[in-house]
Amino acid sequence: MLLFNKSLSRLQPLRGGEPHFGTGLMRVSLFVPCLVDRFLPEIGIASVKLLEAAGVEVHVDSHQTCCGQPPYNAGFADEATHMARRMLAIFGDADVVVSPSGSCVAMVRDAYGDLDLPENDLLRWRHLRERVFDLSEFLVRNDLHKRIKASMPLKGGSKLRAVVHHTCHHLRHVHGASALGTLLGVMDGLEVVESPRAHTCCGFGGVFSMKLPELSIAMGRKSLTSAEAERPDLIVLADAGCILHLRGIAAAQGDRAPASIVHYSQLLSGTGLPVLRKS
Repeated sequence: MLLFNKSLSRLQPLRGGEPHFGTGLMRVSLFVPCLVDRFLPEIGIASVKLLEAAGVEVHVDSHQTCCGQPPYNAGFADEATHMARRMLAIFGDADVVVSPSGSCVAMVRDAYGDLDLPENDLLRWRHLRERVFDLSEFLVRNDLHKRIKASMPLKGGSKLRAVVHHTCHHLRHVHGASALGTLLGVMDGLEVVESPRAHTCCGFGGVFSMKLPELSIAMGRKSLTSAEAERPDLIVLADAGCILHLRGIAAAQGDRAPASIVHYSQLLSGTGLPVLRKS
């Protein structure tokens, strides 16, 4: 978690030991996905800002690592189990765990049950899985999006058109499409539409994109073309891997600024967004 902690230090000085943010009535532990930590720490910062705006106290354990999804998807069950046990050791006693990644939430909630966990870890997982939430799901389920509405308006009366492309795990495992729509609805002046291919895989798929890169890129191009047909200012997704995938394709094609493909937390918090100019 070295990179993410450095990013947090720019947001607010760390105060002895693990960083805590906010003084709200509810306390959550933030799980930062690998791709966020390594490549898109601004999503982690945006997540903290959103939770703070909702009056939540955020705890970030710098000992956290990977949830184990990459080795699990690649068929390395022993390595995935080792990572899962570490995850359970770090977060097993947390009141609530929130992550800006439907993919990682799905791994912890569902896939850990397929691993050969020792009985004590299995019991801990059964207890933890009921307390792990995607960021959008957590905010809407607890009516905290209503607090965000008052503190995160679009600046300067801006008008933006955002096209949503649903990421697979967030859509099908977390069932987060409704929560995401509700959360985006708090922003006055934001027009939200779905891409015609919003419910179709963008082609990332983690290990899939490495094993079948040509097919992965072709799927990504179709997704990007479909979203672009809606003439958006921003393309909004719920997982860092899909964002990086579409940004790479956009950069190669040269027809869209990659930074305008964002996580919903960035849009809502105004963190890490590009300067947008209407033509």
